[in-house]
Amino acid sequence: MLNKMDDLLGKITELNNHLTNLELKYSKFEQFMLEKNTSDLSVKQNVNLLSQHSTDYKKELVHHSILIERHENVFMKLIIPMFEDLFGLISSQNQDKKGNILDADLKVKLERYLIQMKKVKEGKHSNT
Repeated sequence: MLNKMDDLLGKITELNNHLTNLELKYSKFEQFMLEKNTSDLSVKQNVNLLSQHSTDYKKELVHHSILIERHENVFMKLIIPMFEDLFGLISSQNQDKKGNILDADLKVKLERYLIQMKKVKEGKHSNT
């Protein structure tokens, strides 16, 4: 009977140790879940913030593209024609009374600039 009691006491001690170990693991798991929930909330806030920034950047992109289009229109409708007229005036001043060219290099440069502006107007702009 004493052996059975010792056996029973040993098994109860073993069960107690097992329950203590299980409680410790549960406590660690509970702590992990709390940290995970906190981390998930932080990630969710960061994703929402990134989404908001993305929306803001898209709005700014649309605004900037409108500004770029306006500037292109200013160049195409105002500045390029003004330069064409100015180059024409300079070209006419680059002749003597008999109509001979005074500076051939200037004439070539002005013609090249006019060709480049014409290409820009036609949408064939190159970086040369």
